[in-house]
Amino acid sequence: MIFSKTLKLSLVLGLTLHFTCDSFAQQINESDLKTDVFNIEAPVQKLMLLEPIVYRYNTEKYPKLKLSEAQQFGFSLQSAASAAPSLIKTHYKSFSNGKNSLGTARYRELDPGKLIPVMVAAIQEQQQTIESLKKEIALLKKAKE
Repeated sequence: MIFSKTLKLSLVLGLTLHFTCDSFAQQINESDLKTDVFNIEAPVQKLMLLEPIVYRYNTEKYPKLKLSEAQQFGFSLQSAASAAPSLIKTHYKSFSNGKNSLGTARYRELDPGKLIPVMVAAIQEQQQTIESLKKEIALLKKAKE
C-alpha cells in the first residue's frame, strides 16, 4: 500500500508547485524493480567507437529553438548510434510559431547520463587488464632474476 501525499498549489501566475511527503511511500527494492539485468558487454570497445566532437548549434537556421550559442562538446550521432543505439535520446523542444501558435522541434543527441555506466564498466575492465599486466610483469621480472 502506498501512502504518499502530494499537495498541489496553483498560483495566480499560472505556476504550479508540487510538494510530496514520501515518508509513507512504499519502498521498492532494486531486484523487484529491474528485470533482465546483465553486465555491459565490451564497454571499452563501445567507447572506442565514439567520435568526440566540438560543435555549435545552428542558431541562425533555428532561432526559435533558442539553442545555446556557446561551443559544445559532444559526440557524433552516427558514432554513438554504432556504439550503442540506446545511448541516443530524442529531445522535443516547443517554440512560439506566431500568435497563439506553438511548434515542436525534434532532434536526437547522445544522452550523457546513459554514457556514465558504460564509462564505469570500461574503467573497471581496463583496471582488470592493468592488474593482470602488473602480475605478468612481476612474474617475468622474477623469472629473469
